Amino acid sequence: MNPRFPNKNVGIFILLCLLIAIVGCKKSNDGPKIAEFETITFKFGSDSTAIAIDNAVQVLKNMPRSCDVTQLGASAVLPAGYSISPNPAIAVDYTKSVSYTITNKQGDTFSIKITAPAYDPVNNPYGIYTAAHLSNVRKGMNDSYVLMNDIQLPNQSAPNASAEVGISDYKDYGWYSIGATYVNGGHVMFRGSLDGNNHVIKNFTSSFRPSGNPLPTGIDAGHSVKTNDGLFGYAMKATIKNLGIQLAATGINDITPENESYSNVGSLVGLADSSSITNCFVTGSSVIKAGQYTGGLIGRARYSTISKSYVAIVPATGDFAIAAYGDGGGLIGSALVCEVSDSYASSSIVGNVNVGGLIGSTNTVNVKTSYASGRVQEMPNNIIGGFSPSNNLGGLIGSVTGSSPANSTIVNSYATGAVAGVDGANVSFHRNTRIGGLVGSVASTTVPTSITNCYATGNLSRAKSNTVAPFWIGGLAGTTPNNVFVLSSASTNYWDKETTGQTSLGGGNATSAQDNAFTVNGKTSTEMKTMSTFANWDFSAVWTIGSGANNGYPYLRSNNR
Repeated sequence: MNPRFPNKNVGIFILLCLLIAIVGCKKSNDGPKIAEFETITFKFGSDSTAIAIDNAVQVLKNMPRSCDVTQLGASAVLPAGYSISPNPAIAVDYTKSVSYTITNKQGDTFSIKITAPAYDPVNNPYGIYTAAHLSNVRKGMNDSYVLMNDIQLPNQSAPNASAEVGISDYKDYGWYSIGATYVNGGHVMFRGSLDGNNHVIKNFTSSFRPSGNPLPTGIDAGHSVKTNDGLFGYAMKATIKNLGIQLAATGINDITPENESYSNVGSLVGLADSSSITNCFVTGSSVIKAGQYTGGLIGRARYSTISKSYVAIVPATGDFAIAAYGDGGGLIGSALVCEVSDSYASSSIVGNVNVGGLIGSTNTVNVKTSYASGRVQEMPNNIIGGFSPSNNLGGLIGSVTGSSPANSTIVNSYATGAVAGVDGANVSFHRNTRIGGLVGSVASTTVPTSITNCYATGNLSRAKSNTVAPFWIGGLAGTTPNNVFVLSSASTNYWDKETTGQTSLGGGNATSAQDNAFTVNGKTSTEMKTMSTFANWDFSAVWTIGSGANNGYPYLRSNNR
């Protein structure tokens, strides 16, 4: 055999192997490949709640209350040329996991597996994704909820605004509060929990609904008439936390030209009973106008705890952020047997009876590490001659009292806002108004009240004075019993006698109360900005001071916004 020519059979065998390999490779390349996972949006339930599926294996907690996860249909938002199998519109039980195959326009595929566990009030509360979901809370008043994103409430003039929120008269009057005091067959109260998850409800607005109007559809079952106002009208044993409310320009207007009004009005809760409210706030460039028990956050609080919360409403120039017929406060209108801590209000307020930069009136309330910086003013009403209502105006609290055997305490707190009393057309009007840099009046003489480690700096004034009437105005209090601010001839409370314009702690004289005539702790502005002035104050853990913050006055380490 010629060595230059190999065996023909061997050559044919090699050629066949090469052909088989080429054909085999061609077949494998022509078949479908496993594509890279892509995020797909699913729209669940009848209201098409959009949720991004951004993992190949995904557990969807916090589905909205409107979705029955045991019998749920969906639609998938797919890129052009993509398909999905099986059809997600066919309702299935998502608690048992559901798998889908996505085919892209090249014919390649990838899989996703979705599980939606059943509602659990502790570990898997209902999710709120839309304005309609928020309003739908009223259909499950004992349940737990969590905001999954910021909620933008529509403008009242927007097309389909009422339908978008699910309240038939929303376009005319705005939000209808969840829960009310007076209803057919008993109270309707929110008893569940709402975790705002550090999100904000934006463009919130509400106004008085005339009593003759028919009740709107889509509200809480059992209503006979709206009473309180706020996101929640009435909350009982509820927990609300990590939630912000941004008021619309129209704010909350619950006073009519005919002097109809709601009482128990607050942006978050009108009436909070035995509830816990933590890390909540209210902002906006608007106003709140209502009747008695009106506050920026809560209208009236009873047996509740409020912590790490604030109100910072900035109205147009010349307006007050909050206007209350009575018992009005920058944070809370009225508080009974409550604890308020690490909270503040910077909003201005005008009102009658009990008006405070932080709280209007308190009864057996503990206030600690809190402050107010908004101006406080008496409402300039005109009353018939001979009638002299005694209003209480305080930079922090309007009036303080207690119920035996408990007492009220105010500790490690301060007020920097101006407090102004005014007179009506009658010279005797409001002649007995109490005006204090910290507290308007400490009312109880039988139940002890403790006020320690507090200060005030705001200017205190009257529009005019009556030489016949008592002049109840003081650096810390309009009037106070003995041994509230001053104990054993010593005091841990201070006021700036230059900025307040007052040399005495309280109004009146020593005949009324020794505390009222106390002058020792009225300090100059320079002294008030010096740490050594504040004897026995804790500047290592509670307070701090520095020229670059709080205008040089002491401020709280835990509450320094």
